Amino acid sequence: EEEEEEEDEDEEEVVEEDVVVVEEEEEGDWMNVTLSVTIDYDLKAHPLQIKTDSAVGSRDIVKVSVYTAAGSNIGYIWMCFYSTTPHYYIHPCSSYSTLFPETLPEEQDKVWTITRTDTALKVECNGVEVINYIFSESTVANCDRWSQ
Repeated sequence: EEEEEEEDEDEEEVVEEDVVVVEEEEEGDWMNVTLSVTIDYDLKAHPLQIKTDSAVGSRDIVKVSVYTAAGSNIGYIWMCFYSTTPHYYIHPCSSYSTLFPETLPEEQDKVWTITRTDTALKVECNGVEVINYIFSESTVANCDRWSQ
C-alpha cells in the first residue's frame, strides 16, 4: 500500500495547456490526453479525433506520433498554427512542411479526424478533408513505414 502511494506521487500533474482532447471511438466520449503521453490506439481500425481551439498565429502545434504494436516508431504528423498560413509535416515522408491544400474551416474550435490506411494518411478538419497523403507518392526514404 505504501508503494502504491509513492507511485501516485510520482505521476505528472496535468497542466491544462498541455492537454489534447481525444475522442474515444467506442464510447463517443472525449478524454483529456496529457502532452507526451502514449495512448494505446489502433489508428488503422478507428479514426482518431482530436479537438483543438488553436487560432491561426497562436504558435500552437498538434503532433501525433504513431508506433507499431511492438513499439517501433512509424512516424508522426504535426500541424502548426504559428503563422498566418497553417501547415503540416508528415515524418518521414516529407522533407519540409507543407501548406494545407485546402482552406481550413474558419471556426477556432476544430475537430481533426486522422485516418490511416495501408496506402494513405487522411486528415479532416470539421468534416472537410484537408490532407489525403498517398505514401507511395513520397520520394523520401522510409515513408513505407506508414504501411506497416
